[in-house]
Amino acid sequence: MNTLANPSIHRIAFRLFGLILSLFLVGCSNFTRLAADIMESGGTLRVVSGSLQAPACERCELIITVLGDERGDAIHNYRVFERPGDFRIAALNTSRYLFAFQDLNRDFTYQANEPGVWFDLAARGIDRNSVADIALEIGAPLVRQGPRVTDLFELRGTGLGHIDVLLGKVTTIDDKRFDSEAAEMGMWEPLGYMKTGHAGIFFLEPYDPSRIPVLFVHGINGTPQNFRALIDKLDRRRFQAWVINYPSGFDLRALGDGLLGVLAELRLRHDFQRMHIIAHSMGGLLIREYLGECSRAKACDYLDKVISVATPYAGIENMSLYLDLTTVVMPVWRNLLPTGPFLGNLFTAPLPPKASLHIAFAYLSDRSPTGKPGDGVVSLKTQLRPDAQREATSMRGFHEDHVSVLASEELQDYVNMVLKR
Repeated sequence: MNTLANPSIHRIAFRLFGLILSLFLVGCSNFTRLAADIMESGGTLRVVSGSLQAPACERCELIITVLGDERGDAIHNYRVFERPGDFRIAALNTSRYLFAFQDLNRDFTYQANEPGVWFDLAARGIDRNSVADIALEIGAPLVRQGPRVTDLFELRGTGLGHIDVLLGKVTTIDDKRFDSEAAEMGMWEPLGYMKTGHAGIFFLEPYDPSRIPVLFVHGINGTPQNFRALIDKLDRRRFQAWVINYPSGFDLRALGDGLLGVLAELRLRHDFQRMHIIAHSMGGLLIREYLGECSRAKACDYLDKVISVATPYAGIENMSLYLDLTTVVMPVWRNLLPTGPFLGNLFTAPLPPKASLHIAFAYLSDRSPTGKPGDGVVSLKTQLRPDAQREATSMRGFHEDHVSVLASEELQDYVNMVLKR
C-alpha cells in the first residue's frame, strides 16, 4: 500500500524533501546565525599548510604548535602528527610563529634535547590570508631558543580563542552537550558550539588500556545519545565506548582532517593499538573522508573494524534544489551534492591497510521520501553506492527507518558479531 496516497501537506513536504529540507523550515533566524558564524570564522581563523619533514625519524610523533610570541606564553593551537608529511593546522590572524618538535618522551612538552624548528608566520602576512607551502624540516640546529611549551594536552579547550575541542573528558551519555538543542547549535553555530565546550571525543568511562576503544560517530543534527541502545549492548569486558560530538554543519573535509589529528593525539596520549568505529548516516561520510586522510598520511595503523549505518554514500537526491533555495549555505550541504567534488573524490584514496568496512543499510521502503526504496531519509540506492560495496567486507540490510535502525536488536547483533571477529 502506498502511504503517500493521501497524507497531510506537512507529511508531503517531509516525505518529499526529507531531513535536509526540514532544516530550511525552522525559520530565517537560523540563517542569520549561520551567516554570522561564517563571517566570524573568516575574520578570525586562518589555515596554515605545507610539509613537515624529519629525516631522522620516518615513523615518529611530531607536534606543531601555533604561537603568538617567541616565549610560548601565548599558545594558540597545536596538532599531533603520527609521522612526517603534509600538514594543515588552524591559526588565528594574530598568530606569529610555528614551532614544530619531535616529542621523544611522549609527554606533550618541549625539552631542549628534542629536535625542533621555527617558522615566522608574521613575515608571510597571516593577518591578511591563509598561508600555504610552508616547508618545515626538523633536525637542523635551532635558529633561536625553543619556546616554553609544557603539557599541551591540558590546554585542550583553550586554543584558538576557545574554538577548540575537548579530548578524553569522562562523562555520561546523558551529558547536556549531547541533547537536541546542542545538536541544532552544531549545525547553525558551529563556532559557538566549539567555544562552549560541546565539541570533542568523550569517554563514557575512564580509559582502560586492556579494552579496545569503539568510537561512535553521529550524523547531521545527531548526537551520541542516538547510540544509547548500541552502547548499552556493547561487551564492556572487551570494549570501551568513546563518542565524538562535532558541529555537523561544518565541511566534512575539514572534519575528516581534524579527526585524523585528534585521534593521533589520543594515540600519543594512551598508546592504544586497536580501535573500532561505528558511524550513522552522514557520520559515515565523515569517517570515509577520515579513512582517506589516513591513507594519504600513511597513518592510523590502529584502525580495525569500521561499521557504517544508513550512510548516504552517493549523497542526497535533490540537494541542488535545496541549495538553490537559500543564499546562506551550510558548508556540509555542499558535501551532500551527488555530483559535487566531495562525493566525487570520496573513494579515491583506499582504506588503510588494516581497516575493514562493514555496511548496515536500512530499507523500510514504504517510508521513502522520494518514492524510491529507502529508510525514509536516505534512499537504498545512495546507501549502496557501488564504490562502497566494492570496499565492504560484509553488508547487512535491516527493515527499519533511518532512526529506528539504531535501536534494532538485529543491528545490535550484527555489530557485536563484526566487532568480535
